[in-house]
Amino acid sequence: MKKVIVFVFLFVLMFQSWTIADAANPISVNAVNVNGKFIATDVSPIIKDGRVLVPIRTLAPLGVTYQWDSKSQSALITKGKDQIKLMANKKEAFKNNQAVQIDVPVQMIQGRILVPIRFVSENFGYKASYEKLRSILFIQDSNYKVDQESLEAEDLQAARQAAISLPIQFSFKSLSSLEKPGANKEYNYIFPRGDSSRYMYGNNVGNTVVEVKDGVAKAVWQFTVSTGLEDIASSAGKRPSYNYVEWVTDIMMFNDENGNIKAVYKDDKGQQKDFTLNAESYKDVIQPIPNETRKQ
Repeated sequence: MKKVIVFVFLFVLMFQSWTIADAANPISVNAVNVNGKFIATDVSPIIKDGRVLVPIRTLAPLGVTYQWDSKSQSALITKGKDQIKLMANKKEAFKNNQAVQIDVPVQMIQGRILVPIRFVSENFGYKASYEKLRSILFIQDSNYKVDQESLEAEDLQAARQAAISLPIQFSFKSLSSLEKPGANKEYNYIFPRGDSSRYMYGNNVGNTVVEVKDGVAKAVWQFTVSTGLEDIASSAGKRPSYNYVEWVTDIMMFNDENGNIKAVYKDDKGQQKDFTLNAESYKDVIQPIPNETRKQ
C-alpha cells in the first residue's frame, strides 16, 4: 500500500503545474481527429480570437485539395464542384466567386497555411467540434460512422486507440479549471488492466473518468486533488463505485517533458516496469503492454 501511495503522490506532482496562454497569442491544439483517426501534423492547429485554425493539409482525408498563390497570399480550397478562396490577413473570402465574411483570416505559421475550420466545414458540409477537455479538434464528414469493430477488438491497443478517438460527452457541467488553456500541455491515459471500455484522462489540473459504451465516450466523473488520488479537492458528476485508484498501478501512458510517450505498468510478477518511445501522432500515447490479455 505504501508503494501505491508513493506512486500516486509522484503522479500528482508530475501534473500539478500549468500555464495560461495570453489572450493575444494563439493557443495550440493538442490533436486533430478526422473521421475517427488522429492525423499527424507538422504544425499544430491553433486557437486565435476564439476560432480554431488548422493546417490545410489535415483536410486531405476528406477529399479536399488546395492551391496556394504566394503572390496574392491566397488559398484556393476545392471539394467537388465547390471552391473557397481565403486570403491572408483579410476577413473577406469567396465561395464560388461570391464574397462572404469570415471571423479570422488565413494564418501562415512556420511556412504552413492554417485556415479557419468552422468556415471551411460549414461551407463543405462537415461537422467540426472542439473538445476543450483534451484540446482535440474533431472533424467528420456526412458519411462518418463510429467503427464499433475497432472498439470491441481483441487487440487492446487498437481498442484503446479507438476509445480515445471518440469525443468525450458530458451529462454534467465540466470543471472549468480542467479546460483552461495550457491545461493539456502534459496529459495521461490510465486504463484498468485488460480493459478498453473505461479510462481516466488526466491533465495538469485534474482527472476525468470516462466510460465507453455503444460507440459513445461518456464522462461520468471529474475531480481535482490536493495530494493523492483519494484526497478530492473538487469534483463534478457522480463518483463511480469501482476503485479507480487501482488503475494507476495497472497501466498509465503519458507524454513526457520531451514529447515522447512513456508507459508505466506492473508485469505478471507485480514488478513496476516502464518504457519510452517516440510518438508520430496522438494515438501513439496508447501502447501495447507486455503479457496483457483482455478481461473476460
